[in-house]
Amino acid sequence: MPPKAEIARRLQAIREKMSSRGLDLLLVYSQPGSMRFGQRGHVLYVSGYEPYFGDTMALLPRDERIAPLLEIDAADHHPRLKIWFDDVRPAGDHVGVLKDFLVESGLHNPRIGVAGEYSMHPALYARLLGEVEGARFEIASDILEEQRAVKSPYEIDCMRRAAAIAHRGMQAAARFARPGVLEAEVIGEIERVCRKEGSEFFPHHTMVTSGTDEDHGDLWWKAGRRELKDGEPWGLDFGTMYEGYCCDLSRPFCLGEPSQRQREVLDVLLESLEDGRRMARPGVRTSEVDEATATAVRRMLGDDLDWWGVGHGVGLEVHEWPFVGYQRIVDDRAYRDVELRANMVISLEPTISLPETGSVQIEDQFVVTEDGGQRVSPIPLEILTS
Repeated sequence: MPPKAEIARRLQAIREKMSSRGLDLLLVYSQPGSMRFGQRGHVLYVSGYEPYFGDTMALLPRDERIAPLLEIDAADHHPRLKIWFDDVRPAGDHVGVLKDFLVESGLHNPRIGVAGEYSMHPALYARLLGEVEGARFEIASDILEEQRAVKSPYEIDCMRRAAAIAHRGMQAAARFARPGVLEAEVIGEIERVCRKEGSEFFPHHTMVTSGTDEDHGDLWWKAGRRELKDGEPWGLDFGTMYEGYCCDLSRPFCLGEPSQRQREVLDVLLESLEDGRRMARPGVRTSEVDEATATAVRRMLGDDLDWWGVGHGVGLEVHEWPFVGYQRIVDDRAYRDVELRANMVISLEPTISLPETGSVQIEDQFVVTEDGGQRVSPIPLEILTS
């Protein structure tokens, strides 16, 4: 649970942004956890409460004299030790709760910003617009997106702790992997160790994918029934969670000594990662980091380069703002090309797939600083062998 001072810092910064926009109230909406950006984290960020059973809503007034409200997602699920708001109400009709709050707070004809509208059913948003008389609504998700993108020392420390737990999981995987073991068994051992070490959750599938068959590799999120074989490459992509904060890491492995070609691929990936790391400075655009990271890989693959985005922000979601290289997705503003700011945390994950090596990936996380990205994880940048 974030310390009280951390929550106070967040709320003050959010209120300052609300004031600059002339907003009287911020309606913050979230769904339970998802790989889709923003669905889990907005309410958790402002209140300490994590959606689990269903949709949740927080109402944050700009006026500090008015207590904020949290409407939880179940009638009887109220873990008080995890919530910083005093006005906590059970699940109900969201529109009705908002209308009651406006009357109780004396907020007449307010300007209301909505953060997390992408988690909200369109019918609910239409009801807000049509049933809350006198209120003027506008989309304000960017307030929380931009706030969450820049991490505090507390948040960065949580992510370092998550990465340290993941390191022990990778060490366990290297010890456990051997010919004849199923990918699913390796996954089980990784998650057993990480749970024991303090991981609260695994923010996306723990993915162990072995061999060089492209069709099998394409099922990376479902792989599990294949047996590892002596001398084969395999890869691990997974994350852990500490105090709600995620890490997202990947390393190549090999049963036995890696081939010369695997080592050559690794050298290119390390050059690529270093190029991206050096570029990860305040004021640099995410598209520039993406291009820098692609340069070494492009020299190896040439026109065969299939490069659709090298990374993403990490925090309360395993994929959040800013997205690095995703500006090619032109119909979703979340993926827009933006300038990096100090203390953003980004993941870079260059990948090379060749018939003789399979998919080889290095993924690590970096804190954006004036000197370039600083690594979050202690995991060696190498092919791990069993």
